[in-house]
Amino acid sequence: MTFIEIRDLIKIYQTKETLVRVPALRGVELDVDEGEFIAIIGPSGSGKTTLLQILAGMTEPSAGTIKVGDLYLDQMRESERRTYRRYHVGTLWQLPSRNLIWEIPILDNVEISMRLLGLPREERLKRAKELLTDVGLADRIHHLPKQLSGGQVQRAGLACAIAHNPKLLLADEPTGELDTKTANELMKYFKELNEMTGITAILVTHDFDIAKSTQRVIQIIDGRISGYSDAKKIKTLKDMNSVYIDRFGGLQLPRHITEQIKLQEELEVTMEDGKIVLRQENK
Repeated sequence: MTFIEIRDLIKIYQTKETLVRVPALRGVELDVDEGEFIAIIGPSGSGKTTLLQILAGMTEPSAGTIKVGDLYLDQMRESERRTYRRYHVGTLWQLPSRNLIWEIPILDNVEISMRLLGLPREERLKRAKELLTDVGLADRIHHLPKQLSGGQVQRAGLACAIAHNPKLLLADEPTGELDTKTANELMKYFKELNEMTGITAILVTHDFDIAKSTQRVIQIIDGRISGYSDAKKIKTLKDMNSVYIDRFGGLQLPRHITEQIKLQEELEVTMEDGKIVLRQENK
């Protein structure tokens, strides 16, 4: 069942000083199933973090439609996006300082989002302890974040992100500050929580090995989706040969393909035995 539907999503930033308009997303089309765990991979400046921020309700799109469950984010006012963030989405960021309050124990950190929902104290504490146990921190619940390792801090942040039972979990480079072993441990907990709770999870990363730990990998280049693949079927980014044709007949070719053809020159498109064939003559 489709949980997220994104159609022709555009985001343009404009600087106040020069009034220069910079496109970050250029017509993104994407469907995500309920309970799916996907990775969006791309280099710096590709638009992946902007896409995550729009899904998180932290910024509004310039054009297009974006539907999460039965909610249309592109039609929301700021007050409605605040409510959406509080009840429907959990976030985990690369910098631990954005996930936790450094001056209080991690048990209190996990409890906070449930306090905002008005849950009774006993219920909040019970769930907070269960979540911290689920991420392997049962013996650290009264520790301050500064008393934990980097991996433990991110695991505590993961518990905070899902404490209020959101339908959508968004993570922006959560392993960026971790070594390979610790990053893999965090991904193990990610997958276990996804399977156990059925939460829909989207992970943004530039690390292909981390991306392969999810169910599906989506590559974004220059603000457009350039390739899709089941994570189990690919060994490198060059194995990502599935693309999406939008409602207007447009498509974005994978980067490893565009690197081998002449850009801004004529391509011949034909249908042959039910197959779409692209040809470019060598001149």
